[in-house]
Amino acid sequence: MLPNGTEPLILADGTRIDPEQGTVIKDEILVAVPNTAEIKRDIIAAKRRLHDLPVPPKQMNTLSVILSYSLCGISDNDISTVLSLSSDQVVNIKQSDAYKEIQTIMVNNITESDSSSVRDMFVQHSQGAAQVMFDVMANPDVGVTTKMVAAKDVLDRAGQRPVDVVEHRHKMEGGLTIEYVEKKDDIPTIDITPEEF
Repeated sequence: MLPNGTEPLILADGTRIDPEQGTVIKDEILVAVPNTAEIKRDIIAAKRRLHDLPVPPKQMNTLSVILSYSLCGISDNDISTVLSLSSDQVVNIKQSDAYKEIQTIMVNNITESDSSSVRDMFVQHSQGAAQVMFDVMANPDVGVTTKMVAAKDVLDRAGQRPVDVVEHRHKMEGGLTIEYVEKKDDIPTIDITPEEF
C-alpha cells in the first residue's frame, strides 16, 4: 500500500523514505529536557567566576589543598607538614569564614551531583509507581484504608497537599547583645607547582 500525501514510504526492511525529499528518514533522537531546578543550577554554576570566590586565587589554592586533604581524612598535623605551614596556621585557616564558605560550596556541589543521579532514578520509575497506586485505588479486593493511603499519595504528588501549619513561640530574656568581631584575612599562599622527579 502506498502512503497518502506526506506519509513516509516504508520499505520491506523497515526503512522509511520521505516522499517529498526522496531521502531516508533517520530515527529521531530523543533528548532529555532538564527541569527548572536543573536549569537554574546549571546557570548558577556557569555564571560562577574567579571573582565570586571569597579569596584571591593564590589564597584559594591554599584553601583548596587544605580542604582536599581534610576531606580525605588527613590530620591537621600531617597537612601542616606537607604544606610547610604551622599547625596553628592550618587550624586558623580551617576556622576562617572563607574556608567554611568554600567547604559548603564544594559539599553542596557533591551532594547535588549525587542527588541528581538519585532523582533521575526516581523519574525513570515514576510512571510505573504511579500506575501501581492507581491500580491499588481501582482494585475492589483492596481495603479502604490502603485505598485512602494511595489516594492521599496521589493527591500529594499532584500538588494538592494541605498546607502545613507550624506555630512558633519565642521568649527572650535578658535583652540582646551584639558583638562585633574583626577577623584578619591572613591565609598564606602556598606553591602548588608539581615537583619534578
